[in-house]
Amino acid sequence: MVQNDLVQQLRNGSAPKNLRMLVARGSAPLPPGDALELLVHLLNDTDSEVASCALRTLASWSKEEVIEFLQSAACSPAAFEYFASAAPDEPVLQAIIANPSAPGKTIGTLALTAPAHLIEKILDNRVRILNCPAIIENVRNNPHANPEILRLILELEIEFFGSKKKEYAVGQADLQAPSTDKAPDLDAGLLPLEDFSLEGLPVDPEARKTEMDRRISCLSVRQKIRQAMFGTREARTFLVRDTNKEVAKSVLRSPKLTESEVESIAAMRSVSEDILRDIGQSKEWTRSYAVVQSLIRNPKTPPAISQRLMFRLRSQDLMQLTRDRSIPDAVRYNATRTLLQRTRSSQ
Repeated sequence: MVQNDLVQQLRNGSAPKNLRMLVARGSAPLPPGDALELLVHLLNDTDSEVASCALRTLASWSKEEVIEFLQSAACSPAAFEYFASAAPDEPVLQAIIANPSAPGKTIGTLALTAPAHLIEKILDNRVRILNCPAIIENVRNNPHANPEILRLILELEIEFFGSKKKEYAVGQADLQAPSTDKAPDLDAGLLPLEDFSLEGLPVDPEARKTEMDRRISCLSVRQKIRQAMFGTREARTFLVRDTNKEVAKSVLRSPKLTESEVESIAAMRSVSEDILRDIGQSKEWTRSYAVVQSLIRNPKTPPAISQRLMFRLRSQDLMQLTRDRSIPDAVRYNATRTLLQRTRSSQ
């Protein structure tokens, strides 16, 4: 967000009342993101007139503008907390839950009351759960948690925390007030990344693959997930093909994953259809022509995904697809039809 003298003064509390009122009324020349963040900041202003004015201005913002702000990685923890508690409707909650930057404490509070379909979205973010295990306990206490959700959180506890489950099972009170106890060691029982060394692997490709498989097979599920998200590129290449769905999907959640890796994964015939489907449904990854092409040429890609992306291909690549006997007939037929439509429209 833009940093200027006015913003700095408001954030450090040195701005005079007339400037605070200017922002509280929504009249300051600020980018929308800065304006919303500062309005939330002014809700706690020592001057009740400024705080009341900021509250009225916040109420005047459209839902669309608020959601766009909540989707930003630069959104402040205080803003997440305010909009999560200010009687939000479902689109606002979805924006908060979907943003990886949203604090675990805020998500943990939402986990106590969210409807079942939003609980599932909360549980999708495994990194956040590792950083704030209280989310799991709050989901369990949510009256909307159905048997399927309870089964899922049990699996998460076993996979991530294992026998140390009780160390992480903190209650609602832990989310409401800061604890003076030492934070739980999230790496306890995990194989440190630096100890999973790839040094000394054979040079021969087949021997190297065999040894890599052996080393990875010695890891537990939670160790594999950690390696999938924070390990090396070579480890991710192996783990994306793991038979455990959560391990494989953790590779796609890795903050270290690059576009070239996604392209390689999209071309793999040894990964599951779920992985290829997730890539094909991602707007970010399918911006890449190479990723789209690899997906469509992969016979394991679900036909619905291939056909939805078909229009993106160049005519010369469509021509190659019409002759490719390794892909499903439905995909090859769709390539032929798309190519004929382009030919007719150009005449």
